[in-house]
Parts: sequence; structure tokens; C-alpha cells
Amino acid sequence: MSPAAAKLDPDALAALEEQRDFLLCSIADLDRELEAGDLDPDDHRTLRDDYTARAAQVIRAIDAQKAGLAEARRPRSAGRTLAIVAGIAVFALVSGLAVASALGARKAGESASGGVQVQQTPSQRANACIPKMQSDPQGALDCFSAVREDDPNNPVAMTWTAWLLSNASQQVDDSGERVLLEGQAAVLLDSAVEADPRYSPARAFRAIVAYRNGRYEDAKGYLADFRENNPSAEAQQIIEQQGLEAKIDAALAEQAGSTTTSTPEG
Repeated sequence: MSPAAAKLDPDALAALEEQRDFLLCSIADLDRELEAGDLDPDDHRTLRDDYTARAAQVIRAIDAQKAGLAEARRPRSAGRTLAIVAGIAVFALVSGLAVASALGARKAGESASGGVQVQQTPSQRANACIPKMQSDPQGALDCFSAVREDDPNNPVAMTWTAWLLSNASQQVDDSGERVLLEGQAAVLLDSAVEADPRYSPARAFRAIVAYRNGRYEDAKGYLADFRENNPSAEAQQIIEQQGLEAKIDAALAEQAGSTTTSTPEG
């Protein structure tokens, strides 16, 4: 048995994946309790931050296990692949490949340079994966995964993997699968922002994904945070194309109206 194969423990991997699923479902439950008014916002934030940090650690451990034997990766279901393909249509409508490439190349911890490059950095390799997202989404995911095997905390790879997963979550009918996709996307974006606070796409997508996941207060805060951190023009363009601020305000107003209506009179 090769050293790489010896590093892979199927039982440990299964246990980690079970723990990941539990934590992501718990995060979704916390969000639902907050929306229903059953959980105090401060308690929600404290618990959510704790679960998110734990989930990020577990996901990194899963990545390390899988890196031990790349060919032993669990194959994706046909439904997941089709959902990701459908999600790419959303991606294309939002930004297009030209903007995607510009986003990937800017503020990723390095500057783009011309000429022949003998060896690419992990972020440069991740940038090279981005153009595959529309024509070969599965290939793009595999490309990002390969980068993360060498650099698990690479902000570019985590950011665009999260965007693919979030888009896919919009297309699946199974609620359990949707929760897992939403949760994984959110955790990856939190980790990407932590890994490189200067990388504008991570902050932009974090706000969008929080809105998609029904976390409207968080989305509003993330949007403000995005604007306060000198975002790139391309990342700002995606926020504007989404009409995100208006959508968040409308969702919060509707949520407030629903809460007022449901509050019993004293």
C-alpha cells in the first residue's frame, strides 16, 4: 500500500462527513429558529459562529482525508452534477466569464503578470479553473479541489467552489441536499474571507449567499462589510447586478411585518 493510501481512513472519513452534515443542519436549524422568532439574535450569532467554526474545521479535515487518496473520492450523484450545470446558468447571467476571470485575477493575494510562468502559485492555478465553470462545471470543481489538496485554505478556490455550490442549491428539490449545499457554501465563504480579507469576491458572495439562505440580517451586515473593505469594481458590479441591497431591505421589511402581525396583543 502506498503512503498516500495509508493516510486514508474510510471510517474516519465517514465519521467526519456525518459530523459535517450534523453541524450544517444545526446551522440551518438555528437560522429557522431565528426567523421564527424562537431564538434571540445575540444567541443566534454566538451559536452560529461556534457551529460555523467547527464545521469549517471538519470540512478541512475531510479535505485532508480525501487528499490522501484522490481516486477514492466519493463520486458525485447525477442529480448533483445536473444541479451544478443548471446553477452555472445563474452564474453566467450574473457575471459572465469575462467578469469572472477578472474577479479571479484581482485581489487574490498576488498581482497578475504577463509572460511565461514556470510555476504557478495555488491562487494562479485556481484562477485558471474559473473559465471552466460554464463549459465544464464538474471539471471546474475538480480543478478547485486539486488546488485545495495542495493549499486547503486557498481563498480563490474556496470562494468559487462556494459559488458553484450555492448556485446548485437553488436548483435541487431535495431539502436535505439543499441544506447541505447552502451550509457548505456559507462555511467555505467564511473561511475564504478569513484566509484573505482582501479578496473582494469572497465578501461579495458571502453577502449574496447569506441572503439566499434566508439570513437577511447577516446579509445586510456582510454587504456593509463588503463596502467598507475597498471592493474591486468587478465585485461591486456583481452586487449591483443582483440588486442585493434592495432585496435585503425588502426581505427584512417583510420579515418585520410578519413578526408584527403575529405578535399577540397584550
